[in-house]
Amino acid sequence: MEFHLEMIVKCLTNHKLQKYWKGFEAVSFAFYNKDNVYLYNHPKFKTVGYHPHLLPWSNEFSGDTIILYEDHPTAIVNLELHEEFEDLYAICVHELFHGYQFLMGDERYADELLMITYPLSLENMELRIQERHHLYLSVMAATIEERNHAMYRFIAIRQQREQLLGEYVLNEYLIETLEGPAWYVELNAYAEKSPYLMRKYCTNSVRI
Repeated sequence: MEFHLEMIVKCLTNHKLQKYWKGFEAVSFAFYNKDNVYLYNHPKFKTVGYHPHLLPWSNEFSGDTIILYEDHPTAIVNLELHEEFEDLYAICVHELFHGYQFLMGDERYADELLMITYPLSLENMELRIQERHHLYLSVMAATIEERNHAMYRFIAIRQQREQLLGEYVLNEYLIETLEGPAWYVELNAYAEKSPYLMRKYCTNSVRI
C-alpha cells in the first residue's frame, strides 16, 4: 500500500494534472482505512517529500468524495474499497477535480433533497434511454449530417422531459455539469495508467 501511495503522490503534481484539464491544480487529498488517514498537500500540516501527515481515522472520512477538512477542500479515497494502483489514482483525480471546481467558485450544485423524490415513471425512463442513445449516436456519427440529426433528436427528447418533469430535469443538468468534467478527467487518468479502460467503465456502476 505504501508503495502505491508514494507512486500516486508522485503522479499528482499540478503539471501532470493539467494534462487532463487546463489549469487543473490539486487541493489537499487523503487516503484512509479504518485505522489511519494519510493526508497530503494540506496547508495546515507540513510534510516532507512524499510522506503523508498521519492521522487517526475519524468519521469525517467516509466514502470517496470531497470534504472541508480544517477549512480546506480535501479529496478523500477509501483504501479498503480499492486495491489497484490505477483505481486509487483515477478516483483521487476525480475527487481532486471537485476540489478544483470548489476553488474556482463553481456553485452549480444539485438539490439532493429534491432528487430523493425523483419520479421513477416508466415514461421518463424510456425517454432517458432514448436520450442517451441519440447522444451516443451523435458521438459515434460518421458524418456531420448524422451527428446533427442525432443531436436534434437528443435536444428534442430533453425538451420533452423538461415538460414532463420540470425542476427535476434541471437538477439533472446541474449534476451533469459538475460530474461530467470530473468523470472526464478520471477516464483520462485511468486510461493513462491502465490498458483496461473499456472493461472497467462499460458497466452500470455510477459514482459521484
